[in-house]
Amino acid sequence: MAKQLSPSLCIMSLSLSALIVMSRPSSAALACFATRCSGSMCTKLGINKNNFHRATGTRRKSQHRLPTLFSTSAEPDNTVSSTPEGREVLMQQRSETLRGNSKLSLAPMMEYTDRHFRHLVRLLSDKTLLYTEMVAANAIAHERESALASSRESSMDDVGIGNKATSLVEHANNFDPSYLLRFLGQGHNPEGPSVLQLGGSDPDQLFLAARTVHEFNQLQKNQQCEEDITQQSPIFCDYSAINLNCGCPSPKVAGKGCFGAALMQDPDLVRRCTTALSNGADGTMPITVKCRTGTDAGYAFTQRGYLSRDEETEYRNLKRFVEIVASDGVVTDFQIHARIAVLGKKFSPSDNRKVPPLRYHHVRRLAREFPELNISLNGGVDTLAGARRELDECRELEGVMVGRGFVANPWAFAMADAVLYSEDGDECVMASSRPKNRMEVLEAYGRHADYEERHGDPMKIRRFMTKAVSHLFAGEPNAKRYRIALDDMAGLPKKFAKELKQNPNLVQAEQPPLSELIMDIATTHLSEEVLYRSPKESYDKVLWDEEQAERKRTVVDTVIFGNGVEGDDKENAQRSLVQEWQTSRKADELNERTESIL
Repeated sequence: MAKQLSPSLCIMSLSLSALIVMSRPSSAALACFATRCSGSMCTKLGINKNNFHRATGTRRKSQHRLPTLFSTSAEPDNTVSSTPEGREVLMQQRSETLRGNSKLSLAPMMEYTDRHFRHLVRLLSDKTLLYTEMVAANAIAHERESALASSRESSMDDVGIGNKATSLVEHANNFDPSYLLRFLGQGHNPEGPSVLQLGGSDPDQLFLAARTVHEFNQLQKNQQCEEDITQQSPIFCDYSAINLNCGCPSPKVAGKGCFGAALMQDPDLVRRCTTALSNGADGTMPITVKCRTGTDAGYAFTQRGYLSRDEETEYRNLKRFVEIVASDGVVTDFQIHARIAVLGKKFSPSDNRKVPPLRYHHVRRLAREFPELNISLNGGVDTLAGARRELDECRELEGVMVGRGFVANPWAFAMADAVLYSEDGDECVMASSRPKNRMEVLEAYGRHADYEERHGDPMKIRRFMTKAVSHLFAGEPNAKRYRIALDDMAGLPKKFAKELKQNPNLVQAEQPPLSELIMDIATTHLSEEVLYRSPKESYDKVLWDEEQAERKRTVVDTVIFGNGVEGDDKENAQRSLVQEWQTSRKADELNERTESIL
């Protein structure tokens, strides 16, 4: 015998039927009924609760969205960029930021310039222009479409027709941004002057990538979802410019990917790509290009054969590339690695950084012949003093981009603002709010690390965070022990997970915050003199070391190779330099003994 429904259930069933046949039921009525209709009640009525909520539009909002989705320090709402005048103002502001902070740039490097390392560099310098790792435009376009598709499905109305809008702004409350923020998010603090580097050769995908960045900047600041969580900081996505990668020689990029340095062989395509980026950003962001001086297209590269080739032909090809890309006025900034990219051989990225010789004169000549463009030099400059020399030697250069040198010894660039951007020198450093020594740097970075671990998986992200500060004490006594201890500590979460898998009953002892672990390692292995040395003291030491190294090279060249001096002059020069070097060495030894006694 069929089970009869109770009178109350019959009434609720009739109420449901009435709601479903209504042409446009009120949202209040639907919400009220959905609240009262529990899962067990729907089962008794023979109703699929998910279908009911989809049909009536009363589905609960996603429970996994970030409580604070987006923020931008420059554009808190979408009214600024809604008019041509507003877009022009934004473009002007970002262009001024780009021009005012280009003397020193952190080069984009895969697996190095992530948000953790960029945060460290920002602690050391307010003015250095930060570049992200290269982000593939097709990955952003794919995640964007997935987010929009998911949003359309969750926002379907009672007749099964979803919202057909294609803007993330219109879907702000219906999609999970976490996947897109993997590529575009800057973290929970503003990064200041920074550039997002994109890789790709499809103008349509590059348009969508730039559009995504632009829409993220339009979303309201501190947007909240239903969860009553207010402690999470905003996620920033506020870049000063977008850069197109036309210089990466990696086989995965320039080979299979057909972008990166391979784009230098098709400047017309690059021009279409940069135009698409500008259109995607609605004309509110400067578009820049990072490239090489050329490629080995048209000949088989050998070192001897390359040196015998006509340099003027190579320069003309570079000049033509720049002229075509800049012809429509979208791109006025070029960052040029002063080497060609060897694509015809199985060269690794490391080979392409070392084998082709540097030709700075091509970049300097380009800067002089195109004063209306902003040309920055990249390649082979590894020190702050080296960047200063290049800018002094060619006043037409807009700036210098440093990559490996920054990663190898970030503290060596702590005086960048004073050396490159200020005429006051020491006064600029004293007036700055930046950390005054590496102990303060670790304290400030520790707050970032603790936040990241609270809102992420330590097993996945801890090694990235410790990697950023692993070379902060490069060249100092016991720096290697510090790095080893840091690496061991970074592996603890994964080690415990492995042990827990073998022994499910294992209980982990309570661990101190990551900031305390980093500070404990630093104070255990490094001296107070190293921890509390100021940026200026460290910079003066670097300059002295470079001076001594140059002096020794001069002595070796003169004594062993003669350095072009002949006869009595050669003998006198050798004797004079040796005596000077010996005197200097004895004075240094005496100073070291005196310091050890004191």
